[in-house]
Amino acid sequence: MLNARRRTRRAMTIIEVLVVMVLLVILLAVFLLPAIGQPRHRGTRHLKDSTQVRGIVQAMVVWANSNQDRYPLPSVLDPENATTTEQGAAKDHTANILSILIFNGWISPEITINPAESNTAFIERDDDYQYTDPPATVRPADALWDPAFKADFSPGAPQKANNSYAHMMPSRARLEKQWRNTFSATEAFFGNRGPEVTGWTKGGKRPAFNDASNTLLIHGGRTSWEGNIGYNDSHVAFETTMSPEGMTYAAADGKPPRDILFYDEPDDLDGLNAFLGVYKSAGATPSEFRAIWD
Repeated sequence: MLNARRRTRRAMTIIEVLVVMVLLVILLAVFLLPAIGQPRHRGTRHLKDSTQVRGIVQAMVVWANSNQDRYPLPSVLDPENATTTEQGAAKDHTANILSILIFNGWISPEITINPAESNTAFIERDDDYQYTDPPATVRPADALWDPAFKADFSPGAPQKANNSYAHMMPSRARLEKQWRNTFSATEAFFGNRGPEVTGWTKGGKRPAFNDASNTLLIHGGRTSWEGNIGYNDSHVAFETTMSPEGMTYAAADGKPPRDILFYDEPDDLDGLNAFLGVYKSAGATPSEFRAIWD
C-alpha cells in the first residue's frame, strides 16, 4: 500500500511539471508573438537611423572644432556670393547647411535620408551630388557647396528633396547662443523631423498635431511621434514624446513649462526654446525662416 501511494505521488508530480511547462509555453507565446510579428527590418532601420543622426551631429561638432565652436553657416562661409545667388542670411536654410558638410566630405548624401523614410514620393537620395565645380553655382571653380542639393519636400517643389532630417533654427538668440558646441544635454539641435503642431496648451505633455503627417510613420504610428534627437553635448536619444522630460523654456510668467521640439512657443521670453524644423527659406530674422511639414 505504501509503495502504491508513493507511485501515485510521483505520477502527480510529473503531471504538475507538465502542466507548468505548458503554461510557460503559452505565456512565452503571448509575449513573443507581437515581436515576432513585427517586420525584421524595423529594428535594423531604427538602429541605422540613430547611427546616421549621430554621424551628422558628430560632423557638425568636428566642423565647430575648426570654426570657433560654431556649426556651419552658409552666410558666413560664402560672403562673396560665389556659390549661390542668395544673399546674406537668406543662404542659411537646411539644404545649404547640409550641403556644406557633404561638399567637405564630413558626411555622404546617403546619410541625409532616413533609412525608414516614409515620404518617398517627395524625398530621395541625391545620387548626382557635384563635389567639383558644381554647375548650379555662381562661380563653379570657387564653389563651397553644391546648391543643387535640396531639402524642400513640399508638393509644389520643382524637384524631390534630398533630406529627411530637421535642425535648430539658426537665427537671433539661437544663432548667437546655441548654434555652437555648447555641451548642453538639454539643447536639441538636430534629429528626426516632426509633424506640424496645430494646438498647444502651456505645460502640456502632448500637443495637438497633424496626425496625417508622414513623419509619424517613420518610427511609430498615427497617434504619437517618436524619433532620434541629437543634443548639444553630442549625445543622441530616442525620444517617445515631442516634449522630452527635463526640457523646458523660459516663459514670460517665470514658470518653466515643458518645451515642444517642433513648436516655437509664443510666450518664450528669450527665444531659446527648441524649434527643430526643415527650413525651405531663411533670413536675418526668425519670421523669414519658413519651416515645412509633411
